[in-house]
Amino acid sequence: MAAPPAAIHDPLSATTQPLSARPAPAAPKSNNPFKKYIFLISFNSIMKDCRHTPSRGEHKHGFALIAVIWTLAVLSLLVCSFTLDAYMEGKAAMYVRNRHQATALMESGLTLAELLMERQEKVSGEETEEDVAKDRWIAPAIRLKRGQRVEVSQRLMYDDDGRLQFDAENVTSSTNNVPDAEIFVAIEPEPARWNLNKLTRAGFGDNADLIWNRILTVAGVPEEDQSVLVDSFYDWVDDDDVTVSNDGAEDDWYEALDPPYTCKNAPLDTVGELVYIRGFDRNGGVILKGGIWNPEDSEDAQFTVSGIEQLFSLYGDGKINVNAAPREVLLTVPCLEDADGLIVDTILEEREGLNADSSTASAAVKHASRGGASLGAAAIEDYHFKDISDFVARIPGITQEDAARYLSVDCSVYKLELEGRVGNIRRRATAVVQRGSSDSSKKNKGSGKDTDLVILRWQEET
Repeated sequence: MAAPPAAIHDPLSATTQPLSARPAPAAPKSNNPFKKYIFLISFNSIMKDCRHTPSRGEHKHGFALIAVIWTLAVLSLLVCSFTLDAYMEGKAAMYVRNRHQATALMESGLTLAELLMERQEKVSGEETEEDVAKDRWIAPAIRLKRGQRVEVSQRLMYDDDGRLQFDAENVTSSTNNVPDAEIFVAIEPEPARWNLNKLTRAGFGDNADLIWNRILTVAGVPEEDQSVLVDSFYDWVDDDDVTVSNDGAEDDWYEALDPPYTCKNAPLDTVGELVYIRGFDRNGGVILKGGIWNPEDSEDAQFTVSGIEQLFSLYGDGKINVNAAPREVLLTVPCLEDADGLIVDTILEEREGLNADSSTASAAVKHASRGGASLGAAAIEDYHFKDISDFVARIPGITQEDAARYLSVDCSVYKLELEGRVGNIRRRATAVVQRGSSDSSKKNKGSGKDTDLVILRWQEET
């Protein structure tokens, strides 16, 4: 058998091509006559679908779907809006209800104060610990009888019917023993502070200057600035238009201000009225609240003063109740002045029995101390000063004459701090009341005339 040729000679060309470079033979053409027809039918169908225009019915179906979606969206918004409105209205209604309840509890504190003032007439101070344990109102009534500050509170809780109850045994809805509501009452003799309208030469004579000097010195006011404050105060509350001194001020001084006003020439109606008086208006009344006295000076020369507003009242006979006055007030009494305030500290220890176990305690304190450790025993131990003679006998270095000039143990006017709380809502009020009978007094049903209260001042916090 002959071998295949290695190359093929192309007669149309001058070259001889290798056999491996020769192109492969073409595939045989199909002889199916329907293939081209089927392709044209498929292509025409696709183009027809692309050129398809929706009918009127198909348009309606698409619009209905969009309308349904928008309707659902609007309804969802309305439902959310109504839900939010209902929630806010519920919260507002609860707030209003709780605020009304808190206001009622706050006002009921006045009745509670009346109760204590009635009870103080019935206690003797000789009650035992068992008596105090049985009646929780005995201890505060005794303190009130002694002319001391009293703080009491009453817890309330909701029962199953949603009513506030004093008796915790009827309460099942509260958790962690946290009260749902509370009444707070603080009673303090108003003479525990200086009667501002009595701090004049008409009220204390020349001793008024000594009192003002002690008040301003304790506050940190420089000596050279004190005369403007004191004399301008005298001119503001007196009934004439003549200045006390060159440091005083009458109409001509106030009318030169911007805006101008006139000198009152009458007693003050509020302690805050001091800010209108020459000297007291310095730096926006810094002497009342406390702060930098001389901001116009260099930083190294600046100093602060303590506020004096809390030292004053507008009620009482002008003398300080030594059984109730706080330390900052006692420090301003001229006859109690000393370099380190040791006399004042001794008074505080004596009247509260804080030095009962000390060798420095007076015989009265040692006799009053019964050695009890419970709150009831401490509450009925009698350490207060019975009268000025008792005070002088127990506080060394004080004369009867000096003590009687500035101090007393009597009180008929009281300051009340009232608070009612329901949940997180609190209502507060401050009142000044006087014991005694009056047509304008708030009567306590079933009580005698000595427990009627005349409301001299009532101020609610907004």
